[in-house]
Amino acid sequence: PSIAVLLHSHSDGWSLVCVSLIKIISLILMNALIKRTYSMIPSLQNENEQQSSTSVDENCLDDNSASSNMNNASSISSTWGCVEDIRVYIFQKELWAGVALAFLYCNVMTFGGLLMAYLNSCGLTWEVIGLCQGASNFAGLLGTCIFALLQRFLNDVRATALCGICWQFMLLSVSMFGVLMKNPWFIIVGVIPSRIGLWIYAIASTQLFQQTVPEKERGKVG
Repeated sequence: PSIAVLLHSHSDGWSLVCVSLIKIISLILMNALIKRTYSMIPSLQNENEQQSSTSVDENCLDDNSASSNMNNASSISSTWGCVEDIRVYIFQKELWAGVALAFLYCNVMTFGGLLMAYLNSCGLTWEVIGLCQGASNFAGLLGTCIFALLQRFLNDVRATALCGICWQFMLLSVSMFGVLMKNPWFIIVGVIPSRIGLWIYAIASTQLFQQTVPEKERGKVG
């Protein structure tokens, strides 16, 4: 984002090319890392083989009965699907961790369109805002590394999640003070490092779901 904003101030065309290249490189890197992770963990490959053999057996079923069952399932799902999703979600052990994570997505104290427009109205140039957005993204990346260190030190996912959410709350309080004082620099000083706590909590809550949700209920909600 920082490079794109700086290029945008000189040439619209080059900024678009820069953003496109960054997205392509990120996509290639992401797929390469996923493939490497898959190759490093044999259990993932064994699970994939089991699923493949199961899918082959299921395909041997009679087509007419399968289509009939599908129609019945779709009608039942359309009627009771939402209620069933809520029931499954409510009875999960980490229900409130998921609710807290959902509320974090409602946070506007992040470098999205609303905050960037507000900072620009306070007198900050787009170049400065772009640099701050880049620093915010780097802080999120740093949060993933700090999560691993905290987890190794505390050896408790819940304690790690609590540290992350407390860190974010403390720094977003500084940002709210900046909003009340109409000081954009207080907002920036609070928002950028708060991304560390956001990513720590997001990873920790996801890991809690993976550890506590029964395998037969994974992927049901939604």
